[in-house]
Amino acid sequence: MNWTDDPPPWLPPLPPPNRGRLLVNTGLILVIGSFIFIFYMSFVGGTHTLYTLIPLAVGLICLIVGMVRRNEGR
Repeated sequence: MNWTDDPPPWLPPLPPPNRGRLLVNTGLILVIGSFIFIFYMSFVGGTHTLYTLIPLAVGLICLIVGMVRRNEGR
């Protein structure tokens, strides 16, 4: 390892490159899965409950928090 591999001490620490990616992926899976479930149940003629909205709301919250985390470092 060379001394030029280390960042200079006057630079602020760099954030990790993939910050928020896990939350965005989890949110996308929850939102897309919820919509597929809602459309499927509507096509089949099944009934929905308000519990169907819980994964949708959690997915949207994960997406929002993940996007905010990704843009914090810029």
